[in-house]
Amino acid sequence: MNYSEVKQAATKIKQEFPVLDYFHSLVRSGFLKYEGIHGKEYFFGFLEQRTGSIAVDDKANVWYDHAAGKGGDIIAAVQEFENKTFFESVESLSGTVPVREFLPRQKPEIPQKIVVGKVSEISHDALIQYIQGRGIDLQDIAPFGKEVHWQNKGKRYFAVGFPNQSGGWVLRSSIFKGNILGGGISIQVLGTVKSIKVFEGWFDFLSYLKLSGATDFKAIILNSTANLSLRLMLDILKERQKLELYLDNDATGETYTNSFIKVAKLYQYCIQNGLATDWDLQVLRGGKDKIGRLLKSLNIDLGIEEDVWEMEVDVIDHRESYFDYVDLNLFLVGQT
Repeated sequence: MNYSEVKQAATKIKQEFPVLDYFHSLVRSGFLKYEGIHGKEYFFGFLEQRTGSIAVDDKANVWYDHAAGKGGDIIAAVQEFENKTFFESVESLSGTVPVREFLPRQKPEIPQKIVVGKVSEISHDALIQYIQGRGIDLQDIAPFGKEVHWQNKGKRYFAVGFPNQSGGWVLRSSIFKGNILGGGISIQVLGTVKSIKVFEGWFDFLSYLKLSGATDFKAIILNSTANLSLRLMLDILKERQKLELYLDNDATGETYTNSFIKVAKLYQYCIQNGLATDWDLQVLRGGKDKIGRLLKSLNIDLGIEEDVWEMEVDVIDHRESYFDYVDLNLFLVGQT
């Protein structure tokens, strides 16, 4: 691209690409951790930090790193976190690679920072106390969790570790929450699968096991709601199983639960009406109303849309069973 083309592409990118989606992609890659919403801003942090220092204003579509004292738009983010030039950033954002697939690129001369040392059965008193404080017995967590010790920049850490699908570890302790060696979801299959159950975190999954004793389902453990992408929803729906959602009783849980149910209704509508179910999610790049644009791509107009949302689907929102608590784990703790 020449200078004029780059300038035009940059203007379009800044208008169309949500900065928030990009930072969630860095969470899914295991490069950052999501710290939650404070006021009108979303906060992210590096794994070695206990609190987030990168604020994202979704409405203004900008970010700011309070620790480094710099920020900007989506192009500046790609420059900073993927070590690209302005031209390279514009070129990659103008290409065919979805934002969710971008991976942070370290400079070649920077060595691996995180080194996993010992992985063993959980035995440290601090971790046992942490687990028990969350209402889980050591024998209940033993089939799933390990005691993981690792080093980062010469400092030593340890936490309860759970495996994820990228080959990394989901780490939890009283003072640490994050991923190492890759982020993403975790999957556990128990017995003969009669349903798929979706949990926000490992302790929600473990709490469900303790409360129910069930051994006949497939568990999708998100480790972060940022991992509940349209692609993952579609992959789950393609398994054609009864679907049960155990997300948090907060604004984020409400949003993702409602979105999943709407996607399930649209998927069922497509099946019953002979429409494509192998959706082209590429068309959803760079916008916020993804379901609206998906309807448009399937040629479902406003006159038909009402029929979509009236579809009956085998999706159960279980948040009502612990409505007085933020999540299933707190419900378990409250019962003991």
